[in-house]
Amino acid sequence: MNSIQIDDLKGGFGVRVVIRNTGDIGISDLTWSIDFGGVAKIGSYSSGTISMLSGFDEVVIRSGFVFGIGFGAVTVVANEFSVVQNYVMFGPFVFLKKGAGNQIKNHDMIVYYRAGDQKTLDPADAYDSESTDLISQIYDTLVTFQGNDSQTFSPCLATDWTVSVDSLTYTFHLRPNVKFSNGNNFTAEDVKYSFDRVLRMGAPESGVDWILGQCMDMDSTTVLDDHTVQITLTEPYGGFLALLAVTVAAIVDKDYVEANGGVVPGETNIWMKEHPMGTGPYMMKSTENTSEVLLTKNPLYWGGWDGNHVEKVFFKTAPDLGERISALLDGVADFTYVPYETLWDVIGEEGIVVQPFDSYDVALLAINTKASNNEFLADGRVRKAFSFAFDYNTAIETAWDGYASRLIGAIPTGMPYYDTQNNGQPYYTFNLFMAEDILDDAGYLKDYDVNGTLYRFNGTTMQLFYNVGNLVREKMAVMFHDALEDIGIRSSVIAEDWPSLLHRMYTTGDWDMVFVGWGPDYNDPDTYIGSFIGSADIGQDTYNTGYQNDTVDEKILDAKYSADPAVRTAAYTAAFDIYIQEPPYIFLVQQQYIRPMRDWIMNYRYNPAPGLNWNFYDYYKGGLDDTIFS
Repeated sequence: MNSIQIDDLKGGFGVRVVIRNTGDIGISDLTWSIDFGGVAKIGSYSSGTISMLSGFDEVVIRSGFVFGIGFGAVTVVANEFSVVQNYVMFGPFVFLKKGAGNQIKNHDMIVYYRAGDQKTLDPADAYDSESTDLISQIYDTLVTFQGNDSQTFSPCLATDWTVSVDSLTYTFHLRPNVKFSNGNNFTAEDVKYSFDRVLRMGAPESGVDWILGQCMDMDSTTVLDDHTVQITLTEPYGGFLALLAVTVAAIVDKDYVEANGGVVPGETNIWMKEHPMGTGPYMMKSTENTSEVLLTKNPLYWGGWDGNHVEKVFFKTAPDLGERISALLDGVADFTYVPYETLWDVIGEEGIVVQPFDSYDVALLAINTKASNNEFLADGRVRKAFSFAFDYNTAIETAWDGYASRLIGAIPTGMPYYDTQNNGQPYYTFNLFMAEDILDDAGYLKDYDVNGTLYRFNGTTMQLFYNVGNLVREKMAVMFHDALEDIGIRSSVIAEDWPSLLHRMYTTGDWDMVFVGWGPDYNDPDTYIGSFIGSADIGQDTYNTGYQNDTVDEKILDAKYSADPAVRTAAYTAAFDIYIQEPPYIFLVQQQYIRPMRDWIMNYRYNPAPGLNWNFYDYYKGGLDDTIFS
């Protein structure tokens, strides 16, 4: 990208500014403008062109006569590149505008430097975040989540919907006068085609079709008229609306797909993988390769373009961390990915914002509750004591460098129904005295001598496994080992490669505790509480802990098969109150999401719902309409 800098902004009955080319390559056909607005007594708009600005050269531009009180901006544009310098004028004096950053580059484009490429731009086969980040800008779903609200379903291509009493049938009324970016009309036929396409195609590269396939088949979707569609599930599913907010449920243009390869069961549609076209706010302008993708505004977007929106979004893949950081510091990148351990390279730098948000990525310590493997861990009282023996806050500060928060239970904070867990507050705190009291009361005393030290559990050594190379889990394992030693429990910290560790968990009983993680497939608690707490008898128990409580299973299924919020609330509350007293996991932390950004980005809001981490249509860059001081 070109490199332009605005320097030496001065007043004096007008505005004088230096435009400098900071690179060694000449830049041609620059346009500039000096805009003065607000409540000026005397002011004028000035503009001009610069045919060529050689490498490391500079030029001085001046406005017409300006005197008064107000604010304005100097804008320089060179092809896709632009720089904006905001200022405030008091009489003949000019001051840099505060709050929005000094020099705003690419004022009508957001540039995101990421670490890896997308795998596909076809929503029917996209399961990785790099792909869904792009797809969610181009395509729409029937329902969505707005802003940072991850609990309230909002209309998108469906304006409203109803649910039958038995939670089996959903009727959606579709938004009228919506067009795809190619000009084709959006109708109910496109909705049916999109869902049927996912099920017929079978997501050959990713397997993501399971999300819809768990409760839909080819007979589920019925077109009632051009703007009404009815979906009858194969079985009730309380999380169904959450499925429809994921990019696999994005709506494609039937005519467009059929004209470009159609649907072949079990085969990838190469055209759709590389040529997306939807009803969303942006459309693909160009992609010379998967490493550089330029999106431009869809002029037919039903949401319109009034107000503050950027017209272009540029995705740049830069595997090299140094390149990403340099781009951010130079203002070439507006957002970038920086690992937790190197965030200090950008924290505190001028013009950079580093704001953590709770994601849905969680860390847990899975416990083998099978009595045939470990009679002590099969006792829920022991697992309860162990939950008091973990130093959560120290783990957050040391292992996670502060970029995590407490995990309350199986449902992460921010997800619907998370507050059914102890009113949204952690049940366990680090309390070794409490842990020892529970173990003593349960009869597990320090009465086994090992070289002069008394231990519990007849000196049994508890195995703490983590995957090789995961330094965060290693630190937590060592911390927990020391805490267990303090309360008279022998333990060993063991590292294994991930495939071997998974094999151990799923095919043997030779493990006691394993540090694991989990991320969301869609924004519903069933993907967490069902997976963690549900037993194998109801097709769950993802990490093979062997935990089973018939009442908890019953409550999980009550919530799973109902769309009634009251039923789901009561069920999740009852389930938590039981399993938290005999937890098959130690619920450790909820990882935080951080994408360092420039401070000129306005209206940025993070949503942890899958596929909705980015909503570039809502963001814009600071300009004349923003508050002068903040």
